[in-house]
Amino acid sequence: MLSNIIQDPLIAAALFSDLQFGKEFHQMSKQSAAQGLDCELETFRNDLQKAADLIVQLYGALDHARITPAKTRMEIASLFDEPFAEEPQPMGAILREVENKIFANSTLYLSPRFFGYINSGGNQASILGELLASAVNQICAMWHFSPAASEVERRVIRWIAQFIGYAPEAGGCLLSGGSAGNLVGLAVARKQKAQFDTAALGMRGGPPVTVYVSREGHASLEKGMVLLGMGRNQLRRIAVRDDFTIDLDSLEKHVTEDRRNGYCPICVVGNAGTTNTGSVDPLDELAEFCRDQDLWFHVDAAYGGPAACTKAAGKLFRGLDRADSGEESETGADGPLDFKDYGPQLHRNFRALKVWMTFKAYGARKLRAAIESNIEIMRYLADRIDQSQDFVRLAPVPLSVVCFQYRTTDIFVRGDQKYLDELNNELLKELEKDGRVFLSGTKINGKSVLRACSVNHRLRREDVDFLLDVVREVGRSLIAARNPSDATARRNLP
Repeated sequence: MLSNIIQDPLIAAALFSDLQFGKEFHQMSKQSAAQGLDCELETFRNDLQKAADLIVQLYGALDHARITPAKTRMEIASLFDEPFAEEPQPMGAILREVENKIFANSTLYLSPRFFGYINSGGNQASILGELLASAVNQICAMWHFSPAASEVERRVIRWIAQFIGYAPEAGGCLLSGGSAGNLVGLAVARKQKAQFDTAALGMRGGPPVTVYVSREGHASLEKGMVLLGMGRNQLRRIAVRDDFTIDLDSLEKHVTEDRRNGYCPICVVGNAGTTNTGSVDPLDELAEFCRDQDLWFHVDAAYGGPAACTKAAGKLFRGLDRADSGEESETGADGPLDFKDYGPQLHRNFRALKVWMTFKAYGARKLRAAIESNIEIMRYLADRIDQSQDFVRLAPVPLSVVCFQYRTTDIFVRGDQKYLDELNNELLKELEKDGRVFLSGTKINGKSVLRACSVNHRLRREDVDFLLDVVREVGRSLIAARNPSDATARRNLP
């Protein structure tokens, strides 16, 4: 669950409360006097129990379940090639379809052997939270629509801010993810730092505005620039240092040059855990630079933010508390607040309940320990790679992303980058077909690499040992299939 934090909550409120909404708030349709679609409560209880049994069964199979489906895209599509449901069907039959068609053909983020992208494994308290939030069915737009839900979200945002060391008086709202957080952050930056009224005049009302982020910055920033009409060409991708953090000298040079050429610099985005490598920009220095240059300082902490509370990585995030906005969030006001004024969405569901339940069910200390453990185990993976003869690590591991190549034990191919790129690209595809583990891929300094990332509290050391064993096994099979006679000769070497 992502949230957008802004140091001064009134800024965000002003951005979205300027918009006028129609009478839909006050014209809710009345519920039919008939029984409607509800079944008898005892039947409903039984259906809930059957659904709960499916969830428990799913969790019970985590240790041996495939991570990716065995079926092809067309085979999965055929499962849902069915006529429009004009007549009701028994819930028991529908739940069996969920089990056999949906659960059986879903990528298993729950598993500690899922090492792709940045997808968390969830937790059991949040499952209950989702169920209960659906049951109470709140629309978290205006306070009087959802009094308790609004106060829970207010509290949760303060807890998140406290958890990561951000200002307790910060404000904002829960959003759907990092992309939405970056979009809102850019919108607020534009409102505060553009030299003209963009809300009234649009982007033709003044000089083109520019935003700065390292080359490792997330793709959602470019999308945000496009959606806000600021243009992808005005997103300046700044060079990085050897550790993949932003080059401050290059940043200063770009800002100075843009001002000289008639552009209006408005914002610097600091990375607090990049998608590619987990690198964390020097946030304290960026904050100082933005203050000196009168620029908005937004931090993309969608992935790394929670690690700011840990001993293992906390020092990397020094300066996070100085950000003007960031993706992790509430208002300092004591009166009722309408969350519709803090983001682009009007119809907002009760996202905060599962976060509230997670904090209460596990406590900050246990959550902090889970993040610490995740980082420690992924650093253990990095150590195993460094000690091996057939893998090579290609980036530092500040958090829980490990980028590496399978290079075989054959010293004659290690200098052939084209061969290694092709091998690792092929290996990714074969690992997904194999289904025992899941990795994503990326490019590091032009090289095709395997990228392992975990944000899963279920991760154990034996899971990363298993990962390397599977990669070796599938890699050797690939090499043997490419050149059987050569592979046989290598096996016969003393």
